Amino acid sequence: MAGDDRLVSRDWKDRLSLSREGGKGFAAPGGEFTRALYEWSLTDQGSRLRTFIEGRRVVELGAGMMPFGYGLAAVGRARNFVAVEPFYADLQKRSIHSFIEENSNLIPRIPHKVVERDMLDYLTDEPDNLLCIVCCGIESCILPGPDYQSKVEREVARTLAPEAFFISSHSDLFPRALPFVDLTYKRPSNPKVSDRLRLHGTREAFDLHGESLSLLQGRS
Repeated sequence: MAGDDRLVSRDWKDRLSLSREGGKGFAAPGGEFTRALYEWSLTDQGSRLRTFIEGRRVVELGAGMMPFGYGLAAVGRARNFVAVEPFYADLQKRSIHSFIEENSNLIPRIPHKVVERDMLDYLTDEPDNLLCIVCCGIESCILPGPDYQSKVEREVARTLAPEAFFISSHSDLFPRALPFVDLTYKRPSNPKVSDRLRLHGTREAFDLHGESLSLLQGRS
């Protein structure tokens, strides 16, 4: 795959054909659901989402082209941020750079990097109990197959820090070894649209963040 001109094409359809040929699923450019989550985190209710990220090593799987995973990590004052993206890494780097420049007076800058790797390959090399993981719009239909999906889900459970959450929006990745809670929220840019959010974590994470979870669910 390295050296293929389609990997730097401006046309996402070229990158899609490359991903299919390589058995890596569907190279979806993404961004809409991550943007909605980021924008919700700036609202009064959604601001509680930031407490799950503060001080964490945040990894976004299948980050696509847009910078909003970095934006979410930055407003949450994460320790650092890694965008894992095999097909749009060049565009992800540019978009984060532009985001930082445009918001330099509004949002804190945090250490970050973009890793041009498949999400399963990346997670396999991470140690146990370390990460806070964000995943938006990763549906089964864009993954290589059920076996691949199961392996990613096991790696998510293995690498997740005990007090952190797997933050999943409109994603079919479902680490069954971890307890979870389902939430919905109104999209700030279009309140007629409701977005889905699922949080997976250990009992330790749920105990630690119980108050914030209640507020996210609209309970006092």
